[in-house]
Amino acid sequence: MNDGRIRVLLFIFLAGLIFYVVRGTIIVSHFQKIPISPSTVILPAPYGDIIGAGDCPILQNTLSYDVYVDVSHAKALSQLEGWSYPGRVIDVLNYFGINTDSKTVSNIINSGKGGIEVGLVNENKIYSLPSDWVDFLNIQRVYVQSKVATSLNVVAKAIQGEYENYIKPKKNGEILYDAFGPYAITSGIKEFVKPVGGDEIVTTINPSIQAYAQSAIEKAVLTNAASGGEVIITDPKNGDIIAMATTWPWDAPVMDVFEPGSSIKPLIFSAALQEGIVDTNTTFTGPYYIPDPNIPLVIKDAEVHPWPIDLREALVYSSDIAEMKIAKKFIDTVGDQNYYNWFLKFGLGKKTGVDLPSEVDGFLTPPSQWYGIGGQEMAIGQSIAVTGVQLISSLNSVVNGGYLIKPHILKEIVSPSGSIVSVYTPQSTEIFNSAVTQIVRSFMIDVVEKGTGMPAKLPGVLVGGKTGTAEKSSGGKVSTKGPYFSIFYGFFPADDPVYSILVMVDSPSKGLYYGEDVSAPVFHDIGEYILNSGYLQTDQSHVFSSFAMPNLKGLTLNESLYILNELSISATRISFNGDGVVLEQSPAPNTPISTVKNVKLVLGSPF
Repeated sequence: MNDGRIRVLLFIFLAGLIFYVVRGTIIVSHFQKIPISPSTVILPAPYGDIIGAGDCPILQNTLSYDVYVDVSHAKALSQLEGWSYPGRVIDVLNYFGINTDSKTVSNIINSGKGGIEVGLVNENKIYSLPSDWVDFLNIQRVYVQSKVATSLNVVAKAIQGEYENYIKPKKNGEILYDAFGPYAITSGIKEFVKPVGGDEIVTTINPSIQAYAQSAIEKAVLTNAASGGEVIITDPKNGDIIAMATTWPWDAPVMDVFEPGSSIKPLIFSAALQEGIVDTNTTFTGPYYIPDPNIPLVIKDAEVHPWPIDLREALVYSSDIAEMKIAKKFIDTVGDQNYYNWFLKFGLGKKTGVDLPSEVDGFLTPPSQWYGIGGQEMAIGQSIAVTGVQLISSLNSVVNGGYLIKPHILKEIVSPSGSIVSVYTPQSTEIFNSAVTQIVRSFMIDVVEKGTGMPAKLPGVLVGGKTGTAEKSSGGKVSTKGPYFSIFYGFFPADDPVYSILVMVDSPSKGLYYGEDVSAPVFHDIGEYILNSGYLQTDQSHVFSSFAMPNLKGLTLNESLYILNELSISATRISFNGDGVVLEQSPAPNTPISTVKNVKLVLGSPF
C-alpha cells in the first residue's frame, strides 16, 4: 500500500517536472530580446584656454558641477522611503549655503513643488555628499573659465570677450549605452562621441609683468589719492601689448579718453622736422608768448629755465612757448587742414584697431571748429582726447624708427587638435623717416637724463621719455587749480627700445600732480622690476653694462660722454670730430670694456 502511493506520487512529480521542462524550452525557444530605451551620458566640452607669454595661463578651464534640488521628487521619495519631508531638503540646502529662510526658497519647500537652483559647486562639495541626498539632486558636470590672478581680471575679461567665438566649446561629447532584457540582459557602450573644446588663444601678455604693473598703478592711485589710473606696456617695434593694467573695473586703456598734455610734443617735433618747419639749430625766445593779440591769453612755461633755448632744450624743458610757436609756423606754412592731417597720421581721433572690445575713437577738433588758437592748443595736447592705447601707439612711432604699428594682444589661435587656426599679421604705416626719429629720440633721452623726466631713470640702462600734465575738465570747465591728468611715456633701452610704458594717473589730489612727480616714478618702479626679473638678459647688447662697449650711434656728444663716464671711461680717453650726433664709433658696440683704451667718435648731421 505504501509502496504503491510512493510510486504514484513519484510518477506525478516526474510528469510535472517533464511538463515544466518542456514548457520552459518552448518559452525560451520563442523568447525575443526586447530593447530598452538607450541611456546617454553627456560629456561637457571645455572652453579654450587663454595663454600668456612663456605659456603662463591667463584664463583656464575648471571642472565644476551645476546642482539643482528637485523638491517635487524629494517629497515623493519621502513618502516611498518613509523619511520626514522636508528634513533632507533643508539639510542639503544648508550644506550648499542656500538660505532656507528666504521667501522664495521657503515657498518652494512648503509647497513641495518645483525645484531650487543651487548653481555651480566645486568637486569637493560633490564628493562629500551623503548618499541619501543624491536621489533628488540633478548634478551636471560643466566647465567654467577661471582667472589665475586678480591682476588679470580686466584684461582677461576683455580678451575673452574679443575671442568668445573661438574659445567657446565647439561640441559636447556623449556616451550612448544600450540595454536588453528581461531575461538575457546585456549592456555596453554603443557609441562614443568625443567632446570638442574651444580653441586656445595665445597672447602677448606677460602675466608676471602684468601683476607688477597692476600693483604699481594701484599703489600710485592710493598714494596720490587719485580717482584712478592705467598702465600700458608694449614692445614698440612690433606692437605687442605686454601688460595693460587699470584700477577701474573696465578696460579703460581702450575705453576712456583724456587730454595728453605735453606728452604729445615728441610727435609735433617729429612732424615739424619732417616738414622742414624747424631744424636742430632753431631757437626760441621767452619768457612769455601771446598767441593771439585779440585773446587775453599769455603763455608761460611751467619749468624755470634760461632763454633763449634751442630745439632740444625746448623738449627737455617741455616748453609750451616753443611748442606753440612751432605750431603757429606749422599752420602758417602748410595750412590748417594739412596740419590737422598730421594728427590723423599720428593715429589719433580714430580707433587703433587693437583686438580688444569696445575701443573708442578719441576726439580731434577739426579746423572748422577751431576757436581762436585751437590749432596751436592741439600741439600742447589740448582740445584733443586720446585713449591710452592710442597715445602709446603714436609715441612708439617716434622711438621705433617712424612706424605707426597696430597694437595687438593676439599671437596665435590653436585648435584642440594642435593645428594653427590664425596667426597675428603685423600691420604698420611709416609716418616719419628714421633720421627724424633719431633726433627726437635723442631729445627724449635728455628729457630723462637732465629734464622733467629724471625720476624715470633706471640703473644701468639708458631711458628716454616725455612727461605730460593736462588740465581735466570738471563740470564742463578747466582750471589751473586742477584736477589734472598726470602722464609719463618712457622707453628703454634707449639705443634700441624693447619696452615702452605709458602711465596715466587721473586726478591726483595730495598736492603733487605733474607727470614727473606722479607718473614717472611708476615707470621707474615697473622698469626696475623688468630689469631685476631678467627680461633683458637675452639681449645684453641693449644694456649699458660695465663690461661691454655701448652703441652710441644717434646720440649727442653729451649723451655719449655721460654714458662713457658711467663706464669709467674718462673724457681724456675720448676724442671726437664733427658736430651733431654720433655717426661712427671706435671701438665697435659690444667690445669688452677691459680691452678699450681710447674711444673715437665721428659726429655729423643725421640727415
